[in-house]
Amino acid sequence: MKKTTIFLALLLGSSLTTSAFAQKQVASKADAFLAPKLSAARPSTTGWTAVILKIDGALTPEREAQLTALGGDITRRLAFIGSVSLRVPSRNLAKLAALPFVARLSADVAVKKNDEFITQHTGADVAWSSYGVQGTGVGVAVLDSGIELVNDVKTQIKVSVRFGTGTAIDDDCGHGTHVAGIIAGNGASSTGAGYFRTFYGVAPKANLVNVTVLNQYGQGTVTNVLSGLQWCITNKARYNIRVLNLSLGHPVGESYTTDPLCQAVEAAYRAGIVVVCAAGNNGRLNATQTAGMGNEGWGTAYGSIQSPGNDPYVITVGAVKNTNGNRVYDRIATYSGRGPSRLDFIMKPDIVAPGNRVISTMKDGTYLDNTARATNQVMQSEYKTGTTSISDRYFYLSGTSMAAPVVAGAAALLLQKYPTLTPDSVKARLMISADKWMTPSGGWDVTAYGAGYLNIPAALASTAVATKPATSPSLYRDTAGNVLVNGNQILWGTQVIWGVNGVNNLQVIWGNQVIWGTQVIWGSQVIWGSATWTDQVIWGTGSSTVDLTSKVITGEN
Repeated sequence: MKKTTIFLALLLGSSLTTSAFAQKQVASKADAFLAPKLSAARPSTTGWTAVILKIDGALTPEREAQLTALGGDITRRLAFIGSVSLRVPSRNLAKLAALPFVARLSADVAVKKNDEFITQHTGADVAWSSYGVQGTGVGVAVLDSGIELVNDVKTQIKVSVRFGTGTAIDDDCGHGTHVAGIIAGNGASSTGAGYFRTFYGVAPKANLVNVTVLNQYGQGTVTNVLSGLQWCITNKARYNIRVLNLSLGHPVGESYTTDPLCQAVEAAYRAGIVVVCAAGNNGRLNATQTAGMGNEGWGTAYGSIQSPGNDPYVITVGAVKNTNGNRVYDRIATYSGRGPSRLDFIMKPDIVAPGNRVISTMKDGTYLDNTARATNQVMQSEYKTGTTSISDRYFYLSGTSMAAPVVAGAAALLLQKYPTLTPDSVKARLMISADKWMTPSGGWDVTAYGAGYLNIPAALASTAVATKPATSPSLYRDTAGNVLVNGNQILWGTQVIWGVNGVNNLQVIWGNQVIWGTQVIWGSQVIWGSATWTDQVIWGTGSSTVDLTSKVITGEN
């Protein structure tokens, strides 16, 4: 007890905050959100800071007492990633970082949320008719703003839990209900006499596991998401959770090797769950269109993939838009997040899927219904004869938030047909079978399209079995300025990708151009230079949770 008292007396003294060296040491433990606070000449002395601590070893009673002595209030114990989340007075943040057993500090930042188009343009309808699979019995966990008991999904919901405020069955945002309909909507509200269009999800007989982690504005904390992921892993067997959909995220603030959200999705992956993540909606470089610029005049924001989509073990999905009803002319949505990932330069997204102006289920009176009704409403006359009323069952939404559940539904179809597939084999089959996609000018950009456009029948026909982790590779620049794929991450033994027999060529998965010169995709100051990684470019001015900005909701082009 005496030793502890002496230690705390030393710790709470002023020496740690006055030494520039000490400031640098503690700041090195923090992510990009917290590091500026720790290295500031005048640290904040007011308010509280929510953090996630990576603990070196066990959180013993003595160590917990040290946290308490700093005013720390543990809000969630996250043993599955060796961490705890807590609130601490901002004035003690540096002292918290200086504790010897604190290995890493990550800000508990906000996360946010990021469609028959979806069935016909992916071949889901062919999967139902030719392969006889609709996701029957496969559990898909939806970590979102909740799933309301609307007609199209209420029978598929097997359990509902909430991490945050509100009730378990409650979606005051509307985002989660829309996502759930894309995965497993059964078309109940657009089926019967007088209906000439039926809005199905990709896997209409999959089981939905409703895990609410976001509020009515599509926002929540990393801790809420971590708690939801921990619950899914614990209850995987009980509800046969084989797929996780995360149509949410936050800007990348640290390497995926230390980011708590990335470490948590990796824990789910290791538990045998396919994790599908939205790429994010920050693919535009500029706020206005300019003639002659790339990405349809908006400029391209390379390095805009969000967390946890930057993790190499997950399936990260970009959004494609429908231009004239013909799949051949579908193009990348201008807002779809582009790779490579910030800090780690992981080649992302992995695949693209329909995500722009997707019609799916809605709950009447939600935040999204109230704010976007004028631009996103669906008229009943669009799917039913004899009426001109506005639908209170369906509406449009756009974003990579809508593209991710398309792939999550596709994974459920694969797992119904091949129940023993590992997450690696599911990822490999989806990527290997994807249709290689190009820009209208014929250019190939894997930082936009990844391995290509989702093709569900081709994935169901694939026999690829990954015997190694199907990690997305990283990129690097050589001395001549060329951008290259780091082959060490995806090649083993005799040049076999992911351990899949017969697949020994990068071009099979990523197309013809897996090596680029500096002038083809980006100049030297775009990705590797310092210009891109400014606060204005990366962080923006808003919170980072699900993207409810008008450009994404309405699908502006």
